[in-house]
Amino acid sequence: MEEIIKKAHELGELLAKSEELLQYQEMELAFGTDEEAQAAVSDYEKKSMALSEEMRSSAMTPESLETFRNRMNELMTELTKNKTARAYLEAKSGFNRLIGQVNEILAFHIRGEEAGGSCSGNCGSCGGCH
Repeated sequence: MEEIIKKAHELGELLAKSEELLQYQEMELAFGTDEEAQAAVSDYEKKSMALSEEMRSSAMTPESLETFRNRMNELMTELTKNKTARAYLEAKSGFNRLIGQVNEILAFHIRGEEAGGSCSGNCGSCGGCH
């Protein structure tokens, strides 16, 4: 068990020095000081939650699902017009992809099978990260 804990610490140190984390932290600082970007993300979250609630309360058809996807993509397009918000979300997505890959590798070695599905980095079809 000691060897596992030692390797976990080594992995943590490597992740802490990763370009993905450093970029995410840099963008997080920029985002934290940009009120316009924060307002854009807040507006996106409110609108996407309202849209999701609207979809849950109506009968789901292939057409309504397509409409929902299109409206979510429009919301994401509007959000990413803000340069700081876009850079922040891209950096966050990059770090999340790295963590996802590490988790998939661990799952493979534990279960002997690759985990199915991971974040594509395109929040237009998800909205579950934030």
